[in-house]
Amino acid sequence: MLLRTRAWDIVREDYPVLKEDSSLADAMRELNRVSDSGCLCALVLDDNGRLKGAVSMWDTVRFMEDNLLHGISLRGFDENRFDQMYTNACKVAGSTSVKDVMDSSMTVVAPDDPLLSVLEGFVKKGRSYAVVKEGARVLGVIMIADLFKEISGQIVSHGK
Repeated sequence: MLLRTRAWDIVREDYPVLKEDSSLADAMRELNRVSDSGCLCALVLDDNGRLKGAVSMWDTVRFMEDNLLHGISLRGFDENRFDQMYTNACKVAGSTSVKDVMDSSMTVVAPDDPLLSVLEGFVKKGRSYAVVKEGARVLGVIMIADLFKEISGQIVSHGK
């Protein structure tokens, strides 16, 4: 089944899109808006609509962790000092462009690639999403949950 099912069979056509100069706070807003749908990333386009990268939930969390915990120990940490550091990290996120934190080497698959190739791309790059492109045109994204649902459905149906 992983060779017969293609990327176009499970591609999501609804995903957030950001411009390169969007702030990381904008990315967080967009990702929060679609989080219930299971979408884990927003695609980043240049002013001409060309794909430049993606910003995932992991990228935003990693950014906040880098800005909050850089060089400090949480043991015996003053809560008031942390609140101030958190406020400062939020301000930095508001002034940081997504182009500074985006993944520009995303997993990219073609619509007719078998799911086995999609799985291989996820594993090789350690990403939880893949971009489906046909030539220069972005058709959508595939999330790890979409791939898991397809694989686990096959395992469950064969295990009966």
